[in-house]
Amino acid sequence: MKLVNVVLTGLLISGLLIGCTEEGETKGEQVKTEETTIKHVAAVNPSKIWNDVSTPEGFNNYEIEPTLEAWIAYHAQDINKTTDVDEYYLRADRLTKEMIYFRVQGEDLQKDFENLNVLQILMGHLDYVISVEKQQGLDTAESYGELTKCFTYFTELLHDLNVIINNDGKGETYGLTHQLDGSKVDELEKLLYTEARKE
Repeated sequence: MKLVNVVLTGLLISGLLIGCTEEGETKGEQVKTEETTIKHVAAVNPSKIWNDVSTPEGFNNYEIEPTLEAWIAYHAQDINKTTDVDEYYLRADRLTKEMIYFRVQGEDLQKDFENLNVLQILMGHLDYVISVEKQQGLDTAESYGELTKCFTYFTELLHDLNVIINNDGKGETYGLTHQLDGSKVDELEKLLYTEARKE
């Protein structure tokens, strides 16, 4: 009888050990799955997050839908239609005046819209300088050259903003935006803020 008790006790202990081993392996696999899930979480740079905070009520220009997307796409296309240097400032001014309707919230994208606004202000100054130079019979070639350079930056920055807003940042750009970590942002801001200090 003692032999039967020893055998039954041995079988019982073996059964318990096998059950514990299988349970331990199952828990180990679950832990590995959880670790894999955690590794796939990516950090988002808060300065790149932006929101459309436009208030287009009352805006009905150009027969377009009053949305940020339609507005920026319209201007990105329309701004390139002029080759008359005397229209450069007027077109830029029209766009920036409409910014009261169309706005964004987000650190980097707001910087880009501010740069667009500063370009327009610089173009307004150059437009004024050209009118004074003409009245005084002075050579306007240098001022027209600076105005053309500013307008080129303005159209390129507007293009990049259109890519950000309408194509989620995917597409060919000129590299002028903070939002897309553009390679020419420093070059643009050097022009903008060096010229502003000259005034």
